[in-house]
Amino acid sequence: MLRRALLPVVLLLAGTAQAQPVARRAAVPDSGSGAARPRGAAKSSSKAARKNAPVELIAVNLHESMQIRLRDANGRPVRGQQRRFDRFLRCHYTNVVHPMNPRLISLIYRTGRHWPGHKVEVVSGYRHPKFAKNPRSPHMKGLACDFRVVGVPNTELRDYLRRTFEKVGVGYYPNSSFVHLDVRKDHSAFWIDYSGPGERAMYSSNPSEDMRSGRAEHFHPSKIDESWVDSSPSQAQQQESEAPPVEAPVGAVAPDPTAPAPSEQPPAAP
Repeated sequence: MLRRALLPVVLLLAGTAQAQPVARRAAVPDSGSGAARPRGAAKSSSKAARKNAPVELIAVNLHESMQIRLRDANGRPVRGQQRRFDRFLRCHYTNVVHPMNPRLISLIYRTGRHWPGHKVEVVSGYRHPKFAKNPRSPHMKGLACDFRVVGVPNTELRDYLRRTFEKVGVGYYPNSSFVHLDVRKDHSAFWIDYSGPGERAMYSSNPSEDMRSGRAEHFHPSKIDESWVDSSPSQAQQQESEAPPVEAPVGAVAPDPTAPAPSEQPPAAP
């Protein structure tokens, strides 16, 4: 009789003992679940992804596109990107590939990230010496790029480049469709060329004053402007940019484009 009376109690205790481990296991989060990740780690990963978001480039003359970014998802330099960038900015006249300055890709990337979601359209990168009218053109040294940012006025792009970067050359072409950027090893320079596509170069004699007076935005010379009468054929302007043979530091009066150009070594890669 006693054994029969104790049987229900024993069964009840056994059931409770079996249920407790299950309850404990259920209380432990699944280590493979995304919900188990610390909140701080998720935010950090998301922030890194936004910081390293790619910028899309469009080569308007080659009809090609490329995405660039400085770091991958793990914060490491992107493998093979410099090689792809060199090819992407090859001469669109000859298809010749030339090494581009590594700093140039960094500046273009930073410019694109300043306007998230906007594509960067490249007009000209490397230019073969056969098609570079200026014998000292930074384009034929792999130091320059003519580009625009879709949806952003070139005036705004011009001001951003001048305000943000040091030791660069910025060329403004108000009657064309791009802004010129090149990297250099000493001081920065700025110039204005009022010519349009296919026209001879017409450099401002005082770009700083033209900016202050508003002439930079409103002056539209005709193709028979008298100031071009004495221009030599060697100064003919291409659709892409050609920096003046001698460039002045930012804020200085631009020199005479016909003056002889001193020798210059290309800036060393950072």
